[in-house]
Amino acid sequence: MARRSLAVRARGLIQRTAPGIPRSRREARTSLEALATLRRQGWHRSVGAAPVDGDGQPLPWFSYAAVRWLDEVLHPRVRVFEYGSGSSTSWFARPGRVGEIVSVEHDASWFAQLPQPTNGEIRHAPCDDGWWDGSADSPYVAAIADGAPWDVVVIDGASRTVCARVAPKYLDPAGLVLLDDTDLPTTDPAAAELTAHGLGRLDLWGFKPGVQRMTCTSVFSWDFNHWLCHPTVRDR
Repeated sequence: MARRSLAVRARGLIQRTAPGIPRSRREARTSLEALATLRRQGWHRSVGAAPVDGDGQPLPWFSYAAVRWLDEVLHPRVRVFEYGSGSSTSWFARPGRVGEIVSVEHDASWFAQLPQPTNGEIRHAPCDDGWWDGSADSPYVAAIADGAPWDVVVIDGASRTVCARVAPKYLDPAGLVLLDDTDLPTTDPAAAELTAHGLGRLDLWGFKPGVQRMTCTSVFSWDFNHWLCHPTVRDR
């Protein structure tokens, strides 16, 4: 009886100090199944490294829900402009995903390491402003004007608030804007800039590759039906 009482107290202590530990075999089995799902998506391979899928191919560092949503609605006639270059650029450049990807990167050393996409280009444009706000006249922010209007604008780099302020001006009327890290309060001003232009908002919550907490990537549009009713989506 004393041994059983000690085991009960030990279990209670573990549950109070480490609430994430499974409390039963069923919970342990469910947790292992969840980890296996993440493993198939390449989550474990992305910890402390570039985000990749289960086959080691580049993934955007967005929530898995956002990546899945984009994969469903994008098609080869879509033109994408991206603030901030990296794994997402390579993902957009995959054959058949979009028609064109143009990405602007402010970090010269990072820019020098990036492979140019076959269906577009990565441009270097300096940005001396802060990570969140800045000037609409900076070469980095103003780069969106060349080639506009865009079907998709991705905001996942420097000067996010001012990028969100100017992006709707260069967006196709049926286009969408993707804003990453909307789970963070620091991204709220950028999201507010987009909604101030009348764009609707869809939050896509979930894990990111290699990240151990829930995150949110949001898409904004004046016309979500354009994306949800596109023939490439209906035919799947």
